[in-house]
Amino acid sequence: MDLTIHQNCPSCGAEIELSEADRVIRCPYCDVQNFMVTRGPLRFVLPDKAPDHIRREDMLYAPYLRFKGNIYYCKGKHLKYKVVDTTQQGLQGSLLPHSLGLRPQAMPVSLVTDEVNGHFLRQTIKAKALLERAALLTVIDSENIKAPFYHRAYVGETLSCIYLPLYIDQEVLYDAVTNTALGQGDAIEKLQAHSMQYKSSWAPHFLATLCPHCGDSLTGARDNLILNCRNCHSSWEEKQGGFQRIKWNSVETAFKEMYYLPFWKLSVRTSGIEMKSFADFLRVTNQPLVIQGWHRERELSFLLPAFKVRPSTFLRLGKNMTLAQARIPHGEQQVPVKLHPVTLLRKEAIQALKSVFAGSALNKRKLLPKLPHVRFQTLDANLTYLPFFDKGHDYVQEQTGISIAKSVLHFGRKL
Repeated sequence: MDLTIHQNCPSCGAEIELSEADRVIRCPYCDVQNFMVTRGPLRFVLPDKAPDHIRREDMLYAPYLRFKGNIYYCKGKHLKYKVVDTTQQGLQGSLLPHSLGLRPQAMPVSLVTDEVNGHFLRQTIKAKALLERAALLTVIDSENIKAPFYHRAYVGETLSCIYLPLYIDQEVLYDAVTNTALGQGDAIEKLQAHSMQYKSSWAPHFLATLCPHCGDSLTGARDNLILNCRNCHSSWEEKQGGFQRIKWNSVETAFKEMYYLPFWKLSVRTSGIEMKSFADFLRVTNQPLVIQGWHRERELSFLLPAFKVRPSTFLRLGKNMTLAQARIPHGEQQVPVKLHPVTLLRKEAIQALKSVFAGSALNKRKLLPKLPHVRFQTLDANLTYLPFFDKGHDYVQEQTGISIAKSVLHFGRKL
């Protein structure tokens, strides 16, 4: 589930409401649009109901780490996946609740800024430990499969920190959200001794959504990670605090009112299992096709969704689009009217390569044990927008006939 976030507009200061996935922020009051850039995990704080006599500068904030994303794993002859959304303690403290439960989803949170007075308890549990705990959920899910793990990948993950507000009253530690006592004694002093002040590096900063090439306005949905300029037909991603131009194209169509979905075309080379051409991919994955000369001449490339969807759909689209890519003509740099937002960055698609490769294999018993030795080298990456017919409940790709349900796309924007 997405978090509901209260944030002040960086231009006029008015309070606006966001969802966790939002990056393009348009203020309904001043109508100024900005792109939010983060320098590490986003940090949020739950609203508190601390008594009036508690000074704000005496408040304590305990960190909880939240992981949300898809985990793919290969074990034995099986390719499995799991959608994980978990929140756990960011420090070791016997007085603190082990989890925030449903509070982050049930109440709006605010971004941590310099206006949040008090002391922040230091995070002592590293984010890597949270990822390992999340991975354990896949182990539990596969206990009945008595075979070794060959591969695990985190795709489309979001890592954030949510602070639980606390206060001390008459030497008793209280949960400031519910005003319930948590405990007292020496443990409180240990918590206070490991606190620090707010750091400016925690706050996101904002980029004006103007095209660096021509100065016109960049366009994109609220959760779009790639912005487009309809004036000079360029596409831009945020990198190191600025916008960087990316390679992209859109496939032409003779039909009107088409809906365009984004895909990453990744040209790759492999080691461990040698694959240099599309014919090698067909041979290694044992596809029921007669390999022809043009298969050997075609470079090895994958066509993977550039948007978040549930894991089963991601694997299906990745496999089918990769196998059918020869039917798709070359594109041009012309920004279509109806675009689905890019919510999965290139680096995430690269992380998914081995999982899609494993999912494409017909004989998984033979291929999966080789995965630990397989390495993918990305030679080129190109964002490609493909035209889809609107068929009511589904979108159907024009050249390949591959379909995806509208409800799946809608749900994917909340992953």
